[in-house]
Amino acid sequence: MLMNEYGLTKNEISKKLNSLLSLDETFTSGKIIGSMCTEPDSYSKYIYSKFLEKNIGDPGLFKGTLLLEKQIIHQLGKLLFYPRCSGFVVSGGTEANIMSMWSARNYSNQKHPEVLIPSHSHHSFDKAADLLGIKLVKIPCLDGIVDCNSLEKRINQNTIMIVGVAGTTPLGLIDPIPELSDIARDNSILLHIDASFGGFIIPFLKDSNYDLPLYSFKFPGVTSISLDSHKMGSAPIPSSCILFRNKNLIRDIKINVGYLSGGNEPRPTLLGTSPGASIISLWTLLNFHGQLGYRKTAVRCMNNTNYLYNELLKIPNITIINKPTLNIVGFKINYNHRLIVKALRQKGWSISIFPTHIRFVSMPHINRKHVDNFLKDLKILIKNHSK
Repeated sequence: MLMNEYGLTKNEISKKLNSLLSLDETFTSGKIIGSMCTEPDSYSKYIYSKFLEKNIGDPGLFKGTLLLEKQIIHQLGKLLFYPRCSGFVVSGGTEANIMSMWSARNYSNQKHPEVLIPSHSHHSFDKAADLLGIKLVKIPCLDGIVDCNSLEKRINQNTIMIVGVAGTTPLGLIDPIPELSDIARDNSILLHIDASFGGFIIPFLKDSNYDLPLYSFKFPGVTSISLDSHKMGSAPIPSSCILFRNKNLIRDIKINVGYLSGGNEPRPTLLGTSPGASIISLWTLLNFHGQLGYRKTAVRCMNNTNYLYNELLKIPNITIINKPTLNIVGFKINYNHRLIVKALRQKGWSISIFPTHIRFVSMPHINRKHVDNFLKDLKILIKNHSK
């Protein structure tokens, strides 16, 4: 489609957008059950739209926005038992994880750097390794979490960092962070926790029926943490955070830029131009909902997850991969798996498929009625394909 020479009217634009975007799936349908993203909070969308012009890539121009970012990092740091941490609001878990490896490479100054990651780690680490010239060593897992014995045996003089995951992509499991912390400390290497998914739910389950092991700076070996606010934090995309225990980890990724209009040094993030609206909307959410608001959302998601888990147990010819740790259920159908998966998608269910299982993610946009509708369709399809 060529650009119209004279432009289109607003009415024509609306008609074309409505037509094309009707092809998109919507979170409000309740049928996106495989994604780790969700419908952003309505108030945060309103706040985001008011501040679209703010580019925090030139922080000297937006000193108030920069102050809000510092308050966000302090609040999250306090939640993770280290309010003195440093960090930034970034575009997503990929940028955060790249920054963790970038800072580790420059901080270590190792000629042949290696990073040890669990085999279930997010593909952003593969991107980071390719960009940064770092060798990735993938460690096997036992029952869905990293095998610490195997990991420790692979440490050598080139190892600069190990990675643990709090909320794995396939099943939402949590790697043994206390053990990884001890290994990192004993070998004087960095430990990054990828809590992109778990970061905005695990802390809010404390003192609930779903209280989970911590992944935080409470463990002295943890040197950086990434957590995605556009997932369980319900912030508008793009929105994620990277926290560092030590400012020295940031020092070696700073780049001097003398021409910025605001006169300040740029933030040492991967992206230059960055939406200040992401910072403002996230600050709004943290202070509007507070811990109690996030706790209610977290518990509701876990209640729906466990309801789904218990109902799936009643359905013949379904195997549950694991009892849920977070708001993710993995299961497989014991026969005609591919046919039933195809039929589920034809019915509009946006499910996530792994080689070993189907992943159902009970995000904030999923309500009990959506779970019941999915179970109804699943039971009918299993019954029809068993004939």
